[in-house]
Amino acid sequence: MFTNTIDKKPFIINPNDNNEIVDLTKSIFAKSAAGLNTYVTVKLDETFAMRADKAAFHEYGTDEYTEYILKYSGVSNPFSIDGDDVLFIPDP
Repeated sequence: MFTNTIDKKPFIINPNDNNEIVDLTKSIFAKSAAGLNTYVTVKLDETFAMRADKAAFHEYGTDEYTEYILKYSGVSNPFSIDGDDVLFIPDP
C-alpha cells in the first residue's frame, strides 16, 4: 500500500559508524511535481476513522493512492484520522 514513502527516501552515511541509513528528513512529496494540482474535499464519517485506505478505495476503487491522500491532506499519522475530518482527494 505504501510504495512511495520510505523506499523512495535517500540514504545518508551515519558519521558515528559509517553505516547507511534512510534520511527521514527529506520530503518525497511535492504536490506540483506529482501533478496533483486539482483535488476535491471529502468530509469523512465514522466508518472512515483511522482508515485512509478505505477512503482511497471509496474514491478510486483501489487503495493504491492511500499515501497520496495522506500526504496531500497533510496527515502524517493515518491512525489520527477521525470521522469528522476532511481529506483532500487529488485527481489520480
